[in-house]
Amino acid sequence: MTKEIVIDPITRLEGHGKIIIVLNDNGDCVRAFFQIPELRGFEKFAEGRHAEDMPQITSRICGVCPTAHHMASTKALDDLYKVDPPVAAKKIRELFYNLFMLEDHALHVYILGGPDFIVGPDAPK
Repeated sequence: MTKEIVIDPITRLEGHGKIIIVLNDNGDCVRAFFQIPELRGFEKFAEGRHAEDMPQITSRICGVCPTAHHMASTKALDDLYKVDPPVAAKKIRELFYNLFMLEDHALHVYILGGPDFIVGPDAPK
């Protein structure tokens, strides 16, 4: 007999979401679903814009991880224009992204996830 675990709503995330985990008779996960019901539609404001504008636009999608969106758009531009950045530029990007990872993890542990880790499920939402 399968068992379903439903986590709804998911807290500590931008927007709304739900997770459904299906377990088999041995308790192993056989399926998992992550559902986000909203259409955010960010692609719509990109239509008709210059490709070079995308790092500035996409970095505003998320208040928590603008650096990740900026870097993804920048790499997409490199690919679009078939550009291989100089070694120094790659190192600066890597440094920039590693600093973001440090900041992002601190933000998650101490502010976004911290209440759940310290107070538990009764933490204010």
